[in-house]
Amino acid sequence: MRLLGFYAVAGLKPELDVHILVPEFLRPLAKVTYGDRLTIAEGKTPQMKYSYSTLGIKDLIPGILKGEKYIEPFHKNVIEDKKDKKFKDSINLVLFDVLDALGIVHVAPANISKTYHGYLEVASIKWLRHISWESFAEQVNKDFPIIYDRLNGDIPLSPELKIPDDIQQNVVVFPNGTSRQFVPVQWAKTHLPDAYYAFFHKDNEVQIFTEAGLKVIPYYKEPGDIIAIAKDAKWNVTTDSFPSHLLQTANKNCTVCITEVSLGRVISPSFKGPVVDSQVPCHPCVHLTRRVPCAAGYMECLNWSNASYTQQILNSIKR
Repeated sequence: MRLLGFYAVAGLKPELDVHILVPEFLRPLAKVTYGDRLTIAEGKTPQMKYSYSTLGIKDLIPGILKGEKYIEPFHKNVIEDKKDKKFKDSINLVLFDVLDALGIVHVAPANISKTYHGYLEVASIKWLRHISWESFAEQVNKDFPIIYDRLNGDIPLSPELKIPDDIQQNVVVFPNGTSRQFVPVQWAKTHLPDAYYAFFHKDNEVQIFTEAGLKVIPYYKEPGDIIAIAKDAKWNVTTDSFPSHLLQTANKNCTVCITEVSLGRVISPSFKGPVVDSQVPCHPCVHLTRRVPCAAGYMECLNWSNASYTQQILNSIKR
């Protein structure tokens, strides 16, 4: 989303020289896709004055004392999404606003906190806040055919990747997520038992789904693996996790299932495929690791036991 957002900004403002640092595993694909407008850095350089962060005030203080500066696009989102707000949340909001005014930590304005994350990451930066949502969304839509063609062209793939010969006759599900997004294995067996389930090869679910008799496709280091798996499938279903961000710009035969984050924050303005929104009252979620119960006290998202949610997913699949 960050790359998509800054690619749009570079299109709107070609005079800007945008250098951006992304995780190492993303760099080869990022260069192929966005390298004509963005400089994808190989490592942190002295020219990079700000770092993106999701940390709270307490964790930022050591860096601030060393003169470091930060961009916090999602801080107000997290507080807004809490069902049980505490006094410290109000204090944090005030402190971040003060740091924003001083130019030490740039924070997205509260009035756009429900907007697409790719826009929040841009509008958090003070000197880019004048870019309106309307002009941003228009540019993203304009850029979609360019990005789509590149992601469906010659992209970096892992040498270990093996795509089943019958992929064109099958639905592929990308069921994972680091928080509450993941598809329970029982749901998979009950509702899409013949689909392929695509996982990062080191995920524990590879073994769990395989032992449950489900078909699994592992993908590897290159994020292009996800795009390649999805490319020729009859249809794709993905949770609102990392694969969904790739497939929204690389695949037109895809359903995105909203479980954790608000729909408006994770769906690109250029994505025209079906989106199944959350059906449960505890939505949206505060991001917590899957090893502990969610803020509402559940280990699995209640959406997966909601008949209407399931039916909407099944109805969206073009068979």
